[in-house]
Amino acid sequence: MRILKKIMLLSFCLISMGLFAQSTKGLLSNKETTELSRKLERKFKRDAARLALRMEADKEELRYQNIIISPGNVENIYQALVNVYKSDETAQSIAKCNVHTFPNPSIDHFNVIFDKTVDWAIPLQQGVSETDSDEINDLLDEYNLVISKHVQWNSTQDAITIRSKVPLNMAALSNEFYNIEGVAEIDLGVPTIAGNDIKIERMEKGWELEYILQFGSYSDKAKKHVWKYKVTDNGEVTFISETGDPIPTWMKCDDDVNNWMVIRI
Repeated sequence: MRILKKIMLLSFCLISMGLFAQSTKGLLSNKETTELSRKLERKFKRDAARLALRMEADKEELRYQNIIISPGNVENIYQALVNVYKSDETAQSIAKCNVHTFPNPSIDHFNVIFDKTVDWAIPLQQGVSETDSDEINDLLDEYNLVISKHVQWNSTQDAITIRSKVPLNMAALSNEFYNIEGVAEIDLGVPTIAGNDIKIERMEKGWELEYILQFGSYSDKAKKHVWKYKVTDNGEVTFISETGDPIPTWMKCDDDVNNWMVIRI
């Protein structure tokens, strides 16, 4: 009888452990869905840098401001973006729709247009991503920049694309290149068409975030779908509203529903 009871007790323990493991597995799976991938983490950090830079642009033209974007503002906005993403499935589906900041202002590149006969461009014409300009080389070293491309701009001018490994105020940085011999113009590479975007506004003890999904025409008649959230400084997230044009079924952002396509703008 005792042996039978022990067997029954052991069986009960094993079953309980199995149920607990399944329950734990479910909890872990739910948690994993809210964890950021490295790719999404990088995107949010870029979004935060651009949003912080836009807030600075409201005070003064960016070309007159610091090249380094305020780390404190970037971190606060980044945490707000992360908190929204982790708050619910709707926020996660927004990320699946690739709703991120529209690339204005520039935080990672600009084009330097210059006289193709200038002496410091000889290495570029030989296929080497370097210049003989001490001024350019010093700026590349100081701000951890690279020359990612060299192209013919027109019959008398060439252009190089300068890229940064970390988000910077490119409008201010580009000013440093205007005084270099042979440089005629700086193109910040901001797109002229519209697209998805994130907007942010500082509220009392928190932020209001607006996620904009755009589809259809890129003109003033473009259709939009907008989600709004509020995030307090202590991380509490409140969903405010979802408005705008209906999202076409082929653009649904939920990967689990009929494998609908995700828009990439």
